[in-house]
Amino acid sequence: MKKTLVAVAALAAIGAAQAQSSVKIGGVLDGGVSSYSNTGATHKSLTSFVGGGLDAPSNFNLSGSEDLGGGMKANFMLESGISTANGGFSNSTGALFGRMAFVGLSGGFGSVNLGLQFDPAFVATLETDPNGATEYAAGVSQWLNTATSNAQGTSVAGIFDQNAVSYSTPSMGGFGATVLMTLGGVAGKSTANSHTSVGLKYSGVPGLLVTAGGYQSKNATGGTGNESSFGASYKFGQATLAANYLETKTSGSLAANKRTATNFGGGYEITSAASVTAGYYDVENKTTNGSLKTVSVIGHYALSKTTKLYLGGQNAKNSGFGGAALDAGGVGSNVSTSAANAITSTGVVFGMTKAF
Repeated sequence: MKKTLVAVAALAAIGAAQAQSSVKIGGVLDGGVSSYSNTGATHKSLTSFVGGGLDAPSNFNLSGSEDLGGGMKANFMLESGISTANGGFSNSTGALFGRMAFVGLSGGFGSVNLGLQFDPAFVATLETDPNGATEYAAGVSQWLNTATSNAQGTSVAGIFDQNAVSYSTPSMGGFGATVLMTLGGVAGKSTANSHTSVGLKYSGVPGLLVTAGGYQSKNATGGTGNESSFGASYKFGQATLAANYLETKTSGSLAANKRTATNFGGGYEITSAASVTAGYYDVENKTTNGSLKTVSVIGHYALSKTTKLYLGGQNAKNSGFGGAALDAGGVGSNVSTSAANAITSTGVVFGMTKAF
């Protein structure tokens, strides 16, 4: 009898523990084809399959949360960037869980996370992107074009922040903030290979979103990179207008360089299933007086809540900017397509995304 009672108590304890914690599996798969004219140094057309994501970054993630009582939770996130082209890693640091890998605590005080995370300045910029932060002809590729010469410290492309500690405030009257710092791990040099980033957001007025962000990175040889941005979007009825501006500068052991990006556009929900967005992106290299001016249009059609088809078009004029990213289908490994210097490139993409 005692053994039976002990067994029942043990099973009850296991059930209680399982009830207090949960693990979720999720992600999205994107398979698409892009076709551009006048690409690369040869100025030739290029048609390719992009498995890392043209509309959304292909990824697989595991997340979990445990109720610790008193409104506090212990959380974790593991996310891997994958390619539907070959099943390999993409849109990440190149590691198994190269997009996110962190543990943390959350509660009434906000949240604290430890490990690989998205850069809060990057997130703040994309939240007011005219094309809704797609991987194609939008804010991600413009972010790459402004950050290519920057000191990234322990951050990859200024997007995936390694060795990071972050704090996010709770929402206070529509205002929220995230502060993050990465540790460079260089003996005797606490700031070497470090990266500090801030993202701010205000959404206290219905339909309005205002964001701002910035980071400072330092390499091991005294090079410094700085980024700052601000943006806003407003949704009224079925339409949305959005605009943002970002600027990067380098100094110290890095060659002095200043780049800016000005983006504006909007979107319209045609039906409950169909929508279209359009954006104008002007990236300037203030040091060389080069520019990359891009106009893009992207349409989406939802077959279900988790399945979408997309079709997009883009025209990019490169005037002395040098090699420039036209999409971000391979962030952290290779950008799938680039615009040659002093040339105009026109491209189209189509594909499908499936969330799970």
